[in-house]
Amino acid sequence: MEQHFADRIYLDQICRYASLSKSTLLRAFTKSKGVTPYSYLENIRIGKAKKLLEQGVPPIETAMQTGFSDQSHFTNYFNRFIGLAPGLYRDIFLEKEQTPDE
Repeated sequence: MEQHFADRIYLDQICRYASLSKSTLLRAFTKSKGVTPYSYLENIRIGKAKKLLEQGVPPIETAMQTGFSDQSHFTNYFNRFIGLAPGLYRDIFLEKEQTPDE
């Protein structure tokens, strides 16, 4: 998941790869990671998105590079996880770059 976070990943694909049924995979994954596979994937995507935004990448490009279907979907998830809209988050880092060190 860490290597293919930007791809569309389906539970069926993971089950085939792991040679497990859905219920067995969900139980084992949740026990191991503490979250469902989908939540785990979303956490990876949000982490990667934060890094891109901190580098000044526009939210629409960030959404596409991190596997979100569109900017609205990305904005909703980012806001839920971080508590800020992606553009506002990016602006915080852009302002830090423009402010001279004291």
